[in-house]
Amino acid sequence: MPHQNLSDGLYLLRQWSREKCVWHFGVLDVGNRMKNKCIRRGCQPIVIHQTPPTIKIEWLHETGKWEVLGQIADEKLAIHRIKEAANNPTYDLFVNNCQHFATYVATGVPQSTQMQVGLAIAGSVALLVMFS
Repeated sequence: MPHQNLSDGLYLLRQWSREKCVWHFGVLDVGNRMKNKCIRRGCQPIVIHQTPPTIKIEWLHETGKWEVLGQIADEKLAIHRIKEAANNPTYDLFVNNCQHFATYVATGVPQSTQMQVGLAIAGSVALLVMFS
């Protein structure tokens, strides 16, 4: 498991979704930085991610293999953003998907490069069809 090589902190993650053929993004909490109650299994690492229909918090070992993209520099602000995002937890493919959520937590800017690329490709195909 990747947390064994990581110090306590918050990390930006991604994992490949074979079913959807896209990257899925989340935030890893190593060392209980979110101060969740650790009743069962001790304070094992958790993944916080936006997945239909809402934000989920799950044990890392139950969510599959993830790639760590980097440690989140401003942990206190990232925790604040997670709590703020919980106020609008509804998943929306275009404006509140997993990448929007994870990049917002990590940087303060909700963005989805996958969505931008997908829309650009769809727009290009539409133009080709219109002018063919």
